[in-house]
Amino acid sequence: SLPKGSIQEYIVKPAPELIGILSEAYPCPAFSGACMGMRWDPKAGHIPRGFLGATGSLDQVEVVLVFAEPGDPKPGDHETLGQSLSHAYQSFKFGNGAFHQKARLFLDLCWPGLSFDEQLKRVWMTESVLCSAARTTGPVPIEVERECADRYLRRQLGLFPGALVVALGGKARHRLARAGISGFLEAHAFGLPGC
Repeated sequence: SLPKGSIQEYIVKPAPELIGILSEAYPCPAFSGACMGMRWDPKAGHIPRGFLGATGSLDQVEVVLVFAEPGDPKPGDHETLGQSLSHAYQSFKFGNGAFHQKARLFLDLCWPGLSFDEQLKRVWMTESVLCSAARTTGPVPIEVERECADRYLRRQLGLFPGALVVALGGKARHRLARAGISGFLEAHAFGLPGC
């Protein structure tokens, strides 16, 4: 892992189609509309984030993991899309905390014997809402859920028509259902409070 306070960008990046969708969130136009109450504060790490994978071609992705929303960042973790991807890569690769360790276990159970970088070609991990709740694991206004689903989530999932979509936790499950997305597998969250 990197020294505390340092920001470095790794080369491991999602497919260009995903970068195209997600780059629209920097900053998201909804910050001046439905998401006015959400936090856009890059210096404090409050940016849309919490996604990783799909580092090969889109048709290699077998599983899409949908989490609720990212937890609170630490200042200096990330200020840009590239830094956000680097931070997510490091956090998952090195198991920075129980959530990331459980995610790594899940990936190892799905693709035993493959390296983490090889696993990232087969999975896309994303959030149902790309910004943190006002407090970690707290509620997010329904208007924000809808906005994020319309702008980002549906478009991301549309890139993986043959992949198994897994909603991790009740918030992710309810948000997918409210967005009219069906046919997904329900599972427990990797982090608190549902883990």
